[in-house]
Amino acid sequence: MKRNLSILAIDDERIVLESIRKHVRKEEFTLHTVRSVKEALSLMDETSIDIILTDLMMPEVDGLEFLKIMKERAPQIPVIMITGYATINTALEATNLGAFDYVAKPFTRSELTSVLQRASEFVHATEARDSSSPVDPPVLSGATDRDRQPTAIREYGWKRLEDDGTILLGAAGDFLSTAGRIQNVFLPTRGDELRQGSVYLRIFSTDLRSHIVLTPLSGLVVEVNEKYLSDPASLSGDSDSEWLIRLKPSKFEFEAGELGL
Repeated sequence: MKRNLSILAIDDERIVLESIRKHVRKEEFTLHTVRSVKEALSLMDETSIDIILTDLMMPEVDGLEFLKIMKERAPQIPVIMITGYATINTALEATNLGAFDYVAKPFTRSELTSVLQRASEFVHATEARDSSSPVDPPVLSGATDRDRQPTAIREYGWKRLEDDGTILLGAAGDFLSTAGRIQNVFLPTRGDELRQGSVYLRIFSTDLRSHIVLTPLSGLVVEVNEKYLSDPASLSGDSDSEWLIRLKPSKFEFEAGELGL
């Protein structure tokens, strides 16, 4: 049976912490809240933490600076950024530094629990691998130095506009070939709301590295290709029939222009 995980939420705004507390179910997680990075580091000296939610804009030490600290201190802990600046560039900057994903304010219960569920799956998968193989913790890989602009989304994945107005998203063959043999695939579930620039695909390769692809558009997940969840190794990127999720875009006119749709 999977254990309950411990979440640390950091935000200098009490109202945001109260919103998180309201949305996080006690039977699934143990939640700790603090209002500064200093408090967070002090608590982590005494308490085991599995997942971190941190605000991007904070006084003294901001979320990106804290993310750098965590990459040195505990790189195995997934860090989710809370941001009021929900853009592709913000997401790329955070993932380039190693963030697991981000959630934009104001967030709904569904948006928060969706990203926490993905982070939980990541933690449990990491623990399963660590218990079966004495190796270094997984390394998060996503955008590199050349990927600081929205083109990174195009390089890592592909998109196709369907006749019914939905968008099919898949992973690029070149991206998958650099990832190596795939052991696990993590996708959002049907009904999830995704924001442009959030992580929609995370894969574990057999060398225990984690690789991500960001969604180019905001929208509702209306279908998930279950084939690649049950048979991850069959995902090759050799064909555009290997779609992963079907998205009903919510801001198509606003977001599509920059992506050439």
